[in-house]
Amino acid sequence: MTYNLTKNKKKERVFMPTISARSPKTKVTVTLSHDLVRKLDELLEAPEASSRSQLIEEALRRWLYDQAKEDLERQTEEYYHSLPEAERKEDRQWSKVAAHSAKHLWDK
Repeated sequence: MTYNLTKNKKKERVFMPTISARSPKTKVTVTLSHDLVRKLDELLEAPEASSRSQLIEEALRRWLYDQAKEDLERQTEEYYHSLPEAERKEDRQWSKVAAHSAKHLWDK
């Protein structure tokens, strides 16, 4: 089942487990726009959705995961850009060899 949570992205909804079933929770209060609350309530119609809190926690966990992933990708890119040209050239050559080998394996 997919939900259009933003105007330009459709993502399959995956419930991410909390650290443990009995992890302590902290109650917070947030103010949201009416349209966002309406969308949140529409998502509550799914049988696996139990509460607004659960949906918001899931969305926040996913956002934090995405941010960490983007940060790791950025750091990896910065690392490769910091390499001397000779090392980058060697990496490109190894990539070509690996791609060529993979193509032969997949074509079998």
